[in-house]
Amino acid sequence: MGFFSRKGASGVDVSGLRLDQAWLDDDLDAAYAAVRQGDLSTGLALLKVTPANTNLRSIRATGLAKAAVGRSEQLELRLEAYPKDPDLLLWFGQTLVFEAWSVRTGQRAKDVSAQRFATFHDILHTAAEVLQGAIVAAADDAVPWEVLQWAALGLQAELEDKAEIFHAALIRHPGSYAAHTGRVQVLAKKWSGLELAELIDFGDAVVARARPGSVLCSIAAHVFNEVWLEVASDKDPPRVQRMRRFAREVSGRRPELVAARDKWWNDARTPDPADVSANGAMAFALKWASAKAEAMEHAGRTEGRIESVPWGYVGGVTGFAEALSRRMD
Repeated sequence: MGFFSRKGASGVDVSGLRLDQAWLDDDLDAAYAAVRQGDLSTGLALLKVTPANTNLRSIRATGLAKAAVGRSEQLELRLEAYPKDPDLLLWFGQTLVFEAWSVRTGQRAKDVSAQRFATFHDILHTAAEVLQGAIVAAADDAVPWEVLQWAALGLQAELEDKAEIFHAALIRHPGSYAAHTGRVQVLAKKWSGLELAELIDFGDAVVARARPGSVLCSIAAHVFNEVWLEVASDKDPPRVQRMRRFAREVSGRRPELVAARDKWWNDARTPDPADVSANGAMAFALKWASAKAEAMEHAGRTEGRIESVPWGYVGGVTGFAEALSRRMD
């Protein structure tokens, strides 16, 4: 995390890029830096003044939790003094989720040791309990439900339970970007075992319901990127069959992707705190859909702040910088 002041392996300059800090929020930047230095009070104060059921609260809770990774014990100590504080419960629960997934790593399940899996599950069970406490403490807050999706994903909850969590978040915040992007991961074949058609249908339905200008139109990009990953990772069929599948399931989705982008990025839209994340996802999708000019446009709007999903699929900050240097070739 933080500033990347080194050069990439290919010699491409990645200085100034930030990984997993996809926001344009000076207050969050200041609180993030403070928390990284051990000042939890600044982070908690920011969370307490952030309006509920907004994408801003989702992003700030996420950013503060990323900053607090490795400091969950300090949060737990604070919680002992204020056991029903909804903001502390949310922050602690989200931090535990991030710490659990860092133990799990991004490797395929077959490459993760049994000991790591046991630790991963133990931390997620604790996180789920803490998040349920946050739900009780602030029944109208959508963010604990958004975060609970990731605990349920790691704990391999039933699909019906995951759907209930998603809908509980939407009841509280219908426009929740975090709930929808989390749902994309829940439905992704790599986690659910479902056919890609179910994920695609979800994305199409979200875009169809979204008002023009809504950041939820960018869910099409998140879906596209997961389809791209699934198809690109499939090395079993002969090369000709893989190319045909790529043309059908990835390149063939370009019209729908561009239409969703046009529905989102138009004169009807208003700025949204989730725009940075959405622009990063859209840039990646449009690159692989061979809409290079549009991809460059959205990449520029990230201001160099990108996320591990999807840019980690192609090298993170180095992959992003290389794509820009080649103008998305």
